[in-house]
Amino acid sequence: MVNDVKFDYLREKGFDLDEGFTYTGSGEKYLAALQRFYRRSGRTIDSIKEEAESGLYEELTILVHALKSNARTIGADHLAGIAEQMELLGKAGSYDEMASLKDELLENMEWVVKAIEPYGQMEEVHPKSEISAEKAEKAGAMLIYAIEDFDDEKALPLVDELMR
Repeated sequence: MVNDVKFDYLREKGFDLDEGFTYTGSGEKYLAALQRFYRRSGRTIDSIKEEAESGLYEELTILVHALKSNARTIGADHLAGIAEQMELLGKAGSYDEMASLKDELLENMEWVVKAIEPYGQMEEVHPKSEISAEKAEKAGAMLIYAIEDFDDEKALPLVDELMR
């Protein structure tokens, strides 16, 4: 199935597929990244609105930092650029200027979500080289215990597992 997926549509929409494939490494991983972005988009949009409206600008700065990285991973450079602007303004404490970009960010986020919707609604792809969210959560919890116990022998393999 993954081998049959065409991404030309996204290139025509302005996505930087070269960048996306550089970050992800393969068509299968790129498709998985598109699907993750799509699935999380509703929560991300809601969080941006909530944090901006509540004046939680430090939290918003962290959120747009993550959004910047995720947008770059799928080659959505315009969205990544707006998120980066907001992140830098937040780090500088320029919260009014940061807030002034919220609507542009949300508009672009919604545009990206609409553009990737066909990929997001495909059967979910799970690259063999990636671990599931459940395994990552379990390994993370075990890593915390290993670190608390100063147990390098247990911690290092868990770090390797999470790096996938």
